[in-house]
Amino acid sequence: MGAVINFRYHVVSLMAVFLALAVGIGVGVALAPSVSQGLNAQAEQDRRQVVELRSEVDRLNALNSYRDEYAKRVGRPVTAGALSGVDVAVVAMPDAPAEVVQSVVDAVGGAGGSVVRRVKVDQDVFDPTRTAQVQTALAPYRDDLGLADDMTAATQVGRALSYAVAVKGDAGRDQQAVQVGRALDSAGLVDLGDGSARGAQLVVVVTAVASDPQPAPELLQSHVQLDVGLAVHASGVVVAGPNSEGIEGTDVLTLRSDGAAAQVVSTVDVADLSSGITTTVLAGQERLLGRVGHYGALSRADAPLPTLPIR
Repeated sequence: MGAVINFRYHVVSLMAVFLALAVGIGVGVALAPSVSQGLNAQAEQDRRQVVELRSEVDRLNALNSYRDEYAKRVGRPVTAGALSGVDVAVVAMPDAPAEVVQSVVDAVGGAGGSVVRRVKVDQDVFDPTRTAQVQTALAPYRDDLGLADDMTAATQVGRALSYAVAVKGDAGRDQQAVQVGRALDSAGLVDLGDGSARGAQLVVVVTAVASDPQPAPELLQSHVQLDVGLAVHASGVVVAGPNSEGIEGTDVLTLRSDGAAAQVVSTVDVADLSSGITTTVLAGQERLLGRVGHYGALSRADAPLPTLPIR
């Protein structure tokens, strides 16, 4: 008996489905002209909107191109001679955009300076499991570098790298500095590449863009510790962040939020823009005169750029 009931149930269900389809077809046929007219009207409206949006996108792209080209052309005379006779080291942090690093290098040359060293910092420097590697590499130079047991690995590498590539004033690099640099390079902590024997008065650090998910706060803080360490032997350090699309979870904002670090290292938060590259050069010029500033468009910036003329 149950099987009969189930069969009847399915028959009734199928009849209901067919009836619904028949009613739907009938209603569709009856309403076809009005539905078609409505769809055509909506399609025409969508086409007009697409044309308008495409025109707006073209306008914004043209405006962005104008702003970028304007900033480049204005930046050249503004920074001309700003770093005349200054030796500069450009330090790329892990994941620093290569195009931003190159823009900084080009801008230093345009400002009359010389990039005497291009350095890449390896992410192992900030790996807590590699602390012993750092300590072993720097053990022969511990006293000369003023390293202490309570210093983090990032602080020790920052101080050692500063000793290896930077100088204060017109002082030259000695053989000990060359050896420290080789120790860092051989341990895989940094890549010193090829460079001049001269030491850099100014160090420009190029950082990474904002990411999702954000780096751990401990990692960002260790980046700042390296930046501060770099300032020990350099006449000035500027951290350039390509962060115009976001500053949360970046080295720049972490540094600006650190009261002690913010008094030692200057920052720029829009280094991915032509105007930001100009500001980086000007911040470097200002830093060599003994002043620290934080520039750009985002959180905790003091101003868009240093006060002109810089003197």
